[in-house]
Amino acid sequence: MTLTQAAYWTRRLGVLVLGAIAIFVIATLIILSLPSNNAPSEYLQANYACTEFKDEFLQNKLSIPSLTLDAGSDLVFEIETVTGKVDSLPRIINVHKFNNAGQSLNSQGEAKIIAGKLGFNPDEIQRRGTAEYMWTNSITHKTLVVQARNLNFSLTTDFTKQGALPADGVLPSDNEAISNASSYLKSKGLLLEDYVKQPAQVVYIDVAANGTFSQARSKVDAELVRVDFYRKASMISIRSDIEGADNMKTELERKLFQATTDSVLTDKGRIDIYNFDTLVTFENPNVPNISVYIGPLNKQDPSSDTTNKYVYGAEFTYWPIDTEPCGTYTLIPPATALDIVQQGKGSLVYLNEKNGDDVVPYTPKKVRKFTIYNVTIGYYESPAEQKYLQPVYIISGEATLDSGIIGNFHYYVPAIDYENVGDRVIIETAEEVDPDADTFLGN
Repeated sequence: MTLTQAAYWTRRLGVLVLGAIAIFVIATLIILSLPSNNAPSEYLQANYACTEFKDEFLQNKLSIPSLTLDAGSDLVFEIETVTGKVDSLPRIINVHKFNNAGQSLNSQGEAKIIAGKLGFNPDEIQRRGTAEYMWTNSITHKTLVVQARNLNFSLTTDFTKQGALPADGVLPSDNEAISNASSYLKSKGLLLEDYVKQPAQVVYIDVAANGTFSQARSKVDAELVRVDFYRKASMISIRSDIEGADNMKTELERKLFQATTDSVLTDKGRIDIYNFDTLVTFENPNVPNISVYIGPLNKQDPSSDTTNKYVYGAEFTYWPIDTEPCGTYTLIPPATALDIVQQGKGSLVYLNEKNGDDVVPYTPKKVRKFTIYNVTIGYYESPAEQKYLQPVYIISGEATLDSGIIGNFHYYVPAIDYENVGDRVIIETAEEVDPDADTFLGN
């Protein structure tokens, strides 16, 4: 074969290979863009079932506080998201209802029970207005404040007092700190099942002479370990007793989601529920609503409960969620969420230098540019009482600060398409769904 012939056949083979690749890509895109009837009907058409009428639901639109930027910051955004990953996010997902009972007639008695479990004399109760009960312990220098309406509480220690933190104490290991914090909540009946399923995280805390906290760079420099507790909520739930359940589960898992299986008792017996979960996030994504501060064993603590002797602080804000989602709702496309952020209308919830101190209060920073690398979905849980647990887009990436230092950021954008929320609708069964219905995944 001559060089001319070789070059000719090389070009021919190259064209054939490129043609084959093009055909494969086109075929793949066609397959992925086909409507998916292999889904529960409520995820092909939202049922808006959390309320009878849309106006009631729209009264509960998410309003998320935003951090401020330093004067002169540039709202310049570059988008570097992974191709295809954003478009694989679901378009219709669950909304959950909070099961908040409200203030009971015996809230003071219930608060006293909590105070007793946490090592305080229940009878030494103090009122703080009409909304809070308070206890203090002069031996441990601890203060407990319990909310009258919902019994959420805050436990703090005055570290400016001598002996508040043992000078010769040994800080527990990470695993011991998590175990101590978990036992502390479990022994009081406060660590609920939805929090047990997720691994707790630890943050090392440095305590200054004036009692303020900062983040310790290593455990050697820490006086306390903050143990943070998290939970997830289901975006999509599939009952194992509906036709094609296993195929639906397989399709979603092919889209990079991972299912967890729960078992529930129904009038037809026990069945499995395949839940495709995502994390519940908070006003500050690095600070959940339940945290416990663990330190050395305090031998001066007179509490009969040993778990109390390791605890120097706790933030406990728990909003119970109904077992089943109350309805399904359509989301705005991820591209729309990105546009909202680029217009400066998203909620900036985190901004800090890489490896910066995530414990000290935020101070405004001057930003030259935001580079977006990731868009995911989470559920937003406010520190204040809400009626519904609703989804948000979490838009994350790197920020170039005015100093030239690179930082990390997170924006939240409410994900529900509020403009097109409808009244409650009765969805046809999966077998009766229009075969031209849109896919319940975004591609």
